[in-house]
Amino acid sequence: MVQDAIETLLKQKIGLDAESIGSRTIAHSVEQRRLTCGLPDRAAYLLHLQTSPQELENLIETVVVPETWFFRDREPFVYLSQFVTQWRSAHPASVFRVLSAPCSTGEEPYSIAITLLKAGLTPAQFHIDAVDVSKRALLKATQGIYRQISFRGGGLPEQSRYFQSVANGQEIRPFVRDTVSFRSENLLNPGFLSQEAYHTIFCRNLLIYLDRDSRIQLVQRLDYALAPSGLLFVGSPEMPQVTADHFTPIRHPFAFGYHKQNRVVDRPLPPIAHPPQTISVPVPASAPISEPTELATAQQLANRGHLIEAIAVCQSHLRAHPTDAQAHVLLGEIHQGLNQSEQAEQAFQKAIYLNPSAYEAMTHLALLKEQKGDRAGATLLKQRIQRLLNTQR
Repeated sequence: MVQDAIETLLKQKIGLDAESIGSRTIAHSVEQRRLTCGLPDRAAYLLHLQTSPQELENLIETVVVPETWFFRDREPFVYLSQFVTQWRSAHPASVFRVLSAPCSTGEEPYSIAITLLKAGLTPAQFHIDAVDVSKRALLKATQGIYRQISFRGGGLPEQSRYFQSVANGQEIRPFVRDTVSFRSENLLNPGFLSQEAYHTIFCRNLLIYLDRDSRIQLVQRLDYALAPSGLLFVGSPEMPQVTADHFTPIRHPFAFGYHKQNRVVDRPLPPIAHPPQTISVPVPASAPISEPTELATAQQLANRGHLIEAIAVCQSHLRAHPTDAQAHVLLGEIHQGLNQSEQAEQAFQKAIYLNPSAYEAMTHLALLKEQKGDRAGATLLKQRIQRLLNTQR
């Protein structure tokens, strides 16, 4: 079957588990690329895909729609600030090394840089490597210009200090941009992580999209690349994938991080016969998407900054599928990007009503309540999130 063959190619190339994003989403991306290539049918496209490395890369870029924003989840950055302050006191002459992988379109590594600068480090006192295999994402990251949707978690304190307004959005200021080194790399490439160890690694929302063997290999390589007592941040659904015999969970709610146990790694790197490429990945859905085609269009519009159009597509989808919790989550995020807090709150509440395990909706709603001074409401939501995470471990 053509679909199975294409999914096998994606698994071999990037370790992608098709079930993690859904075969219908992949099929829609395949159809987009087939039409772009002007091929008569899917069988012809498969043949083209098997003989063209460039087209396989194009398909990967279409299948994988990165979704990220500045200071996503917030608490990892709060804890990083505390950690680096203590680390700096103990290592005044050392350079603090950080890896952001996959870095997507740059919001995460720039958030790390701002966190370290606000913690009192100078640019000479830290180094951030930000890697991804998506050339499209890296181009946007190096340009450093972002639309309002990238600030959906709320405005940044002293935002004008780190960004300047330009015609098409907010541009990261040069003194922040220059602290991040972007490059195209395969995280599982045997030669990549053999260099000097990192004190902190952000690898969030990647493991859940990989097949089992790739997940095991990646955790082994992150373990190798991290300095003793260093920090590893992952996505909340990925915490069970991190082995307890090598890492200790940090005691900071909603940071979703680990300390590496204080030991020296003196073993060789685990062999990887055919390392898949690591890529920017979409946020895990809180509930199955009824019609990925239309919702994927809304997501793409939002990521490009076309927020009004994205809302229209979302609302069209919800008229046909009013119980799609993930569509309400996306609608809420878009309203946040437009600074429409009341509409965003309503959308997140609907998502939670439809899917009581909608983690993303609960996290967004808790932050909204904090921002408007409803600390009691935010605390109740955080307690609910913690109970949800405890049941998943």
